[in-house]
Amino acid sequence: ATNTSTPVVLMGYANPIERLGLPSFARQAKAAGVDGVLVVDYPPEEAAPFSQAMKAEGLDPIFLLAPTSSDERIRQVAQLASGYVYYVSLRGVTGAGHLDVAAVAEVFPRLRAHLSLPIGVGFGIRDAASAQAVAKVADAVVIGSALVQLVERAGPDNAALVLRDFLAGIRKALDGQET
Repeated sequence: ATNTSTPVVLMGYANPIERLGLPSFARQAKAAGVDGVLVVDYPPEEAAPFSQAMKAEGLDPIFLLAPTSSDERIRQVAQLASGYVYYVSLRGVTGAGHLDVAAVAEVFPRLRAHLSLPIGVGFGIRDAASAQAVAKVADAVVIGSALVQLVERAGPDNAALVLRDFLAGIRKALDGQET
């Protein structure tokens, strides 16, 4: 309620949004303080109504791109998205540990040819070293599964401390200090 500078992005699936209706969902999300929405199962080919409804309420519709995304899909995302684009850095499932930063760097010129939005990179970023490497080519680093796994291992009594220490190491690496 007091932090108005940290953006809040919802990430989820279309089904609950469709149940509410796009305009109603967008109004409720805006009223709750949401800044952007990423719906993993709205492909850009079918997402114009979603994008319009979000933008009508001042929300950023955020889309995923992947190593397999065609130039046409990248162009479609460029037309519909605002805020940023989330680039899935690898093929496979979230939490996989085989990040290839060189492959991410290779695709960026193709992405930049179509996108002027910031590009956040996620999937496979598990520690300060991988975050630092991705930050050299991306506008943002997205860490999800590693945080969830830390919370699961730490338990409710220690989760905040474990996350604080982990994120302090990430912050230090991103600020260019030794890890």
